[in-house]
Amino acid sequence: MDTAEIGGIAGWAMELTERLGAPGAGVAIALENLFPPLPSEVILPLAGFTAARGDMSLLAALLWTTAGSVVGALALYCVGALLGRERTVAVAARLPLVKISDIQKAEAWFARHGVKTVFFGRGRGPHAR
Repeated sequence: MDTAEIGGIAGWAMELTERLGAPGAGVAIALENLFPPLPSEVILPLAGFTAARGDMSLLAALLWTTAGSVVGALALYCVGALLGRERTVAVAARLPLVKISDIQKAEAWFARHGVKTVFFGRGRGPHAR
């Protein structure tokens, strides 16, 4: 497929994966962790599509996207650890669409379910039922 036909985030992710292969998919997923407007729901299927075309192996796609996700999560963890809880909450309070009450609910959720949530997946947040 010609990436010129695909625009926006999907086109960017496809071009990155075509240029860099599986490491490109990993970079895209790492960036998705850092910049929420980049949806993994676009990046991961494109990596799978690229693997299905034979442009990279499925194993490489899985390993690189997993590594990218871990790298992105570790980067966020390091920022939070360096800032500390109070400064992280102060920064988050200035972000659009973020409420301090949501942060408090998330902290309460992870206090109750954190080990299970981390073990079984990324978690669904404090509003999950």
